[in-house]
Amino acid sequence: MVCGTSALLWVPQALVLLFYDVHDLGKHKKPDQKCELVGTFSLITQAALGLLCLSSLIIKRNYEYPIRRTWKVWSFDVSKQLVGAFGVHVFNVFLSILKSQDDALHLLADDEVDDDPCDWYFLSIVLDCTIGVYILYLVFSWLNQFCKKTLGITEIDSGEYGDPPKYRAYFKQLIIYFLALMITKLLVFAIVEVFQDQLLWITHNIILLWLNEYPEEVEIFMVMFVIPVVMNCLQLVLIDNIIQNQAGKLTNLIMGGLTGSDETDSQIDREAQAIYAREEAKRQGRYGSTHDDASP
Repeated sequence: MVCGTSALLWVPQALVLLFYDVHDLGKHKKPDQKCELVGTFSLITQAALGLLCLSSLIIKRNYEYPIRRTWKVWSFDVSKQLVGAFGVHVFNVFLSILKSQDDALHLLADDEVDDDPCDWYFLSIVLDCTIGVYILYLVFSWLNQFCKKTLGITEIDSGEYGDPPKYRAYFKQLIIYFLALMITKLLVFAIVEVFQDQLLWITHNIILLWLNEYPEEVEIFMVMFVIPVVMNCLQLVLIDNIIQNQAGKLTNLIMGGLTGSDETDSQIDREAQAIYAREEAKRQGRYGSTHDDASP
């Protein structure tokens, strides 16, 4: 899984590198050179970012108690985020480049304008990891209910893949999650379009102003490593809570207070199973069964 994350993060960077080569950008370093989203330093930085972010989900799984997802179920859940991250990452990087170039063409006569691809990338990361997570939760919940009640699609309870886990259920859930993520990204993009001048000015002239005094590598390291590590780790953990099996998550929350009690492991396991069954029954009562009756 670690190698898979690194590969996913390198693919969009290779595409952007190709884009830069075609347009003959960034061939020479100049005194007033702006932050570039490509290059050896940027690629290594983002590969390390991917490994660190994935480690946060591994740590989170190790703290799941008493119901811990199997490695296969956990891999299904995490791979949804990897596929989604691929799409969003490509969207963010290309948007950062295109937006900065577009604004440079329209505002060429304004000497005070100093668009920087890293400004756009930073803005995209912050919005995705804050308001974007909440919008994703709303869109994902609505899309799931629409597919269940209106379209009658089965096996789409997020995080529930059957016993043993079935790839059919996984791919259905992956499609729904990816659609919800792309809708969310478009909504966040709309917010940026409406308030782009204000947001970009705040980003460049207030939040990232102090980085102008340092070499380009420092800005890249901060904007594409330090800040994304913190924000993306938080985002991955929050989204994992959204897409994992909700009955299991609630059971762990309820049973969390029993840690360190005098009850034996077998007693805790029995109580956990009882709570899990109760939470699953509540969910079925609210939303109805979405499992394929013909499935084993």
